[in-house]
Amino acid sequence: MQQFLLLLRYFRRQPRFLALIAVFTLATSLLAALQPWPMKLLADHILGSAPLPGPLHRALEALSLDSGATVLLGIVVIGTLLLFALNSLMDVALTWCWTVAGRRMVYDLAEDLFARLQSRSMLFHKRNTVGDIMSRITVDSWCVYQAAESIVFSPAHALLATIIMVFLMAQLDAQLTLLALIAAPFMVAASFLLGKPLRAAAKIKREIESRVHAHIQQTLTGIPVVQAFAQEEREALRFQKFADAAIRSQQRSALLGSVNSLSSGLITTLGSGLVLWVGARHVLGPQHLGIGSILVFLVYLNSLQAQMKVVAGLYTTAQGLSANMHRVAEILETPPEVADKSDAALLPPVRGSVRFENVTAGYELGYPVLKNISFSAQAGQTIALVGATGAGKTTLVSLIPRFADPWQGRVLIDGHDARDIRLKSLRDQIGIVLQESFLFPLTVAENIAYGRPDASRGEIEAAARAANAHGFISALPEGYETVIGERGATLSGGERQRLAIARALLKDPPILILDEPTSALDAETEHSIIDALRRLMKHRTTFVIAHRLSTVRRADCILVLKDGEIIESGTHEELLARKEHYAHLNRIHSAEAPSLHAAAI
Repeated sequence: MQQFLLLLRYFRRQPRFLALIAVFTLATSLLAALQPWPMKLLADHILGSAPLPGPLHRALEALSLDSGATVLLGIVVIGTLLLFALNSLMDVALTWCWTVAGRRMVYDLAEDLFARLQSRSMLFHKRNTVGDIMSRITVDSWCVYQAAESIVFSPAHALLATIIMVFLMAQLDAQLTLLALIAAPFMVAASFLLGKPLRAAAKIKREIESRVHAHIQQTLTGIPVVQAFAQEEREALRFQKFADAAIRSQQRSALLGSVNSLSSGLITTLGSGLVLWVGARHVLGPQHLGIGSILVFLVYLNSLQAQMKVVAGLYTTAQGLSANMHRVAEILETPPEVADKSDAALLPPVRGSVRFENVTAGYELGYPVLKNISFSAQAGQTIALVGATGAGKTTLVSLIPRFADPWQGRVLIDGHDARDIRLKSLRDQIGIVLQESFLFPLTVAENIAYGRPDASRGEIEAAARAANAHGFISALPEGYETVIGERGATLSGGERQRLAIARALLKDPPILILDEPTSALDAETEHSIIDALRRLMKHRTTFVIAHRLSTVRRADCILVLKDGEIIESGTHEELLARKEHYAHLNRIHSAEAPSLHAAAI
């Protein structure tokens, strides 16, 4: 129920369409209720001998029309066609309004999900597959449409039509109307009995579908590895297993749905049989119920049972949608791990000093990655972070742009606690170049200007020249207007990295984070990148993570991390003179460097 109430906000965003839907629903319900009445006129007053109703007789006299069979037959035909045309017209209008309002609700929800997912922490995105996240946006967002249609509008329409028909049926025969309504409680009871199994089946079905999406996304993203290791058949078999599980879940849902339909059908058939028996006795008995009246009653009975099925199936439908609504609510109701405080302030332009004060941080409670980290970086300094994989280097730099928050202690930017600053104003003043730079399937110019969409072409080209990228960009088929492949697949590693450096240069941030920007490059390409990096690092506070110690020797301060703690700090020469952990790493690197260089050549 709480999940459904969460979706109501999206209904309320369409007040104009909701008002039109209400008007057209009332109109279609009234017109549908009137459609059988020309048949009553035909049966009782044209084929039968019953006298005309007073209002109709007076209307014919006012129009100077004969009350003969031919005129009455014409009235029946015209009335039937007119009621059908008006009802169809109202139904088309209702469908159009509902389609527009429903789609708007879906895309409003998808937009909110997309925004919430963008604000979730890096840890969340590492723990959840892209396929599952995409499924929540593109598939689960339709639950708001289905909920509005199946839980609100269809039952409301059915309830309104039921009230109108019951009123008209009671005018024809109150006893038959009471008998027709007896079946409703039994239909509702059947739906409640099957509701819980249907909800469980729907939840399993959505989980399996999510796994299928995730498997497809992961396989296609890693297609170079799949093909390189000739694992196409293995991945196809894994997909087949997921597909078989999906089919089994569909079969279970279909079986439960069929059982629900069967139980409703049996109850409906028994109710219809009872009404037919009693109705026929009323026609033949002293009640003198007209043939036309019983025909109208039977039409209403059939329609009434259809409306009862909609109302009775409300609980079952809600259970079927609960899995999707739960997945949506999980995103909407879970606050982002990192968010602005209510009183967060804008960060003014900074010089770039960064200070860590007794910082402890991690991802799983009880398992800190960083332990009591304290150090200072003055504006314009270069701080290098070295240590074994898992020492906490990436976690440390991720605290500066607040990709995560420390459990204890604080991170200060020019004396401002990062948690007291609005995220956007903080991240606007930080540039990042990663080991594997992500590029979008946009033009080269758009990728460079991603952090500054309003940059001029001259500024974009200047950044590219400073990053030593202008040469290869000019050689592309359409230069700066060349659309690059997904994740920059049409460029080499060095070219992608130079575009990432150009992107950071154009942003011109006072604080820069370089997370192993050259470790994935060969020696020759690395040499061409380093010149661009030096221009990028000039006059900026720079944090460099590197495994190759040759890239950090010029740093103003080198922090050596081990098991989440700073065990050494100082310049390259100072740390070598101590002959401790850094000196040991340097000896290992010096021994490996010749063989690595030879391999690169």
